[in-house]
Amino acid sequence: RGMCGLAGIYGGKGDPTERRQIVRRMAGTLVHRGPDGEGYEFTQGCDFGFRRLAIIDVAADSPPYANEDRSIWSMANAEIYNSGEIVRQLEARGHTLRTHVDSEVIPHLYEEYGVDLVDHLNGMFAFCVWDEPRKTLLLGRDRTGEKPLYYWWNDGQLVFGSELRAILAHPQAPRAVDPVALRRYLLHDYFPAPLSPIAGIRKLPAGHVLTVRDGRLDVRCYWDLANYFVQPEISAMSLAAIADEVDRRMSLAVNRRRRADVPVGVFLSGGIDSSAVLAHLADQMGPGVPAFSLGHTDLNFDESRFARDTARFFKADFNELILTEDDLADGLRRVAAGFDEPLGDASIIPTHLLSLFAVQKVKVVLSGEGADELFAGYPTYIGNRVAGWYRKMPPAVRRSLVAGIRRLLPVSMGNVSPDYLLSRFSAAAERELVERHHTWFGSLRPERHPEILSEAVMATLATDDPFGSARLRVEGKNLPDPLSVLLYSDFTMYLQDDLLTKVDRATMLASLEARTPFLDHDFTEFVAGIPSRLKLRGITTKAILRRAVKKRLPSEVLKRRKRGFNIPFSRWLLHGLGEQLRVRFSTERVEARGLLDPVGMTNLIDEHMNRQTDHRKPLFSLLAFDLWCDATYGEGAPVPTAGGTTERSNPAR
Repeated sequence: RGMCGLAGIYGGKGDPTERRQIVRRMAGTLVHRGPDGEGYEFTQGCDFGFRRLAIIDVAADSPPYANEDRSIWSMANAEIYNSGEIVRQLEARGHTLRTHVDSEVIPHLYEEYGVDLVDHLNGMFAFCVWDEPRKTLLLGRDRTGEKPLYYWWNDGQLVFGSELRAILAHPQAPRAVDPVALRRYLLHDYFPAPLSPIAGIRKLPAGHVLTVRDGRLDVRCYWDLANYFVQPEISAMSLAAIADEVDRRMSLAVNRRRRADVPVGVFLSGGIDSSAVLAHLADQMGPGVPAFSLGHTDLNFDESRFARDTARFFKADFNELILTEDDLADGLRRVAAGFDEPLGDASIIPTHLLSLFAVQKVKVVLSGEGADELFAGYPTYIGNRVAGWYRKMPPAVRRSLVAGIRRLLPVSMGNVSPDYLLSRFSAAAERELVERHHTWFGSLRPERHPEILSEAVMATLATDDPFGSARLRVEGKNLPDPLSVLLYSDFTMYLQDDLLTKVDRATMLASLEARTPFLDHDFTEFVAGIPSRLKLRGITTKAILRRAVKKRLPSEVLKRRKRGFNIPFSRWLLHGLGEQLRVRFSTERVEARGLLDPVGMTNLIDEHMNRQTDHRKPLFSLLAFDLWCDATYGEGAPVPTAGGTTERSNPAR
């Protein structure tokens, strides 16, 4: 078994035959997640369907799986990396399993531990368990949110699925856009859990379980990284001992994730994170690890030589996809057609194209997501320290400093202009910590929202705090220092709802499974407890990780600046795509949609086209959202809106 798609209905009323047809229709929207098989189970209290991508025990029947007396059923979009150990424990307790599929352990674990079964799983997962004797439904999502799970609770009925599209296949599902969620999207480029674009449909947050029994729904958190930021025993360790332990745990995490009955490879950017994953894979598997990387015909974006050199160092089987502008334009069309939820991260396009390339050779890839949020890898963490000094300066000194820096910086810094970075820095430097960080990291600053959103939408947001999701995420967490606050915020927001969403959708659209060793929870719990001073040392990001992998990686990799899979979207706007946006966001079309302000949109496009301000991020986010509206409501069709919703994760309270 492997990465898959699940869908179901609890407590449905009306004709059972019709309800089962709806479940089949819902599961049918997830074929790309599971092209290798399907399975269904229809009971008196819960109906569910499954699509399978075969990774482990390829010949086994598709889920749902049951316990011995078929009183408890489960299905999971999951990889359970410690399933072998669990199976031995279950068999010692008298359980009998029919297959070698890792997720078959879930109904048996439920028999032993009930809701607490999640505490025994090491892996990425979104699952459901139906307890027939107790008429209880349990949904669970992995600790960091690698696998998605959506639900809609309505008058005692719960409709759930791996993707939003599965729930929207239900004929009574809500269709109205949530204004609060839309505003969060404009700020962050993604929809922070539990919000989704649709009012009433929610994402189960990472590290949470949901139970329904006797018509009552409850959502609770079972794992929180905030609980691991203060660990005196780690603080007492020497620097060398901490580095060795990071390396040891990384080796274990990679070893767990290379288990498969199909070929396994790695996404390789040539940076520290993916290179560290390849280093451990090569150490464990030997030469010939399939490594997949991107190159560009646009030399400003092409850094493929770094990945090529790293692959050569480890004697990997290097596979390089060179992208042209035509390829990227085709990728945009492919991703737009497959948008399940709008995502303002343009790197989803090259990530999907790389997935289509890799799946020709492998069915599983390992990738480096999570390292930046654990080890302080983003330049914004340095920026926060600089902002502390900047805020103490008189205004005239600030202006002089920014002007001086602008003169010293090169005309181009890879694919980002210095002016763009300086303007973003100065625009938010004086805000408080959470606002400052999310203004830097985000897309469209809150003061622009009234210009871009329609009057009707803004009228529903009169009392809304645009930073509400970000504040709520760190509220009451008692984190030890400002850097820990930012790391936790990015781990639970940007990583969960942008990066992991991007990787999940981009790979699943290609029927490829991605695994992330840095998110092994034994590893993340240890790294969270490493003191902040060892993660960000002066202006050196990921300092302790660099030390931990120093003996494994070429020195050139350790010195390399952060990079990823990017596209020249800003240049596209200036050379053709901008005029297409003018047509897409014409006054007539914007007014027909009813969500945005036509004058504000025209101004936003003009400012970018006239090179007044670099609006690449908000313009891509708005394009992605409008393409999703086309797919969901029809091209150029009006979009219904609802009143704003609360962000608290439990809608039953």
